[in-house]
Amino acid sequence: MDESQISSFVMWSAVTGIIMLVTGLSYRAYMRKKNEISSS
Repeated sequence: MDESQISSFVMWSAVTGIIMLVTGLSYRAYMRKKNEISSS
């Protein structure tokens, strides 16, 4: 692998990680809201 391949791999890994993090956090917030609505 040359340097451009490594840098693009690192970039896409970071992008994927950020998307997973945002998706997980928003899913947790959505579940918490849903649980509050159903429990009240």
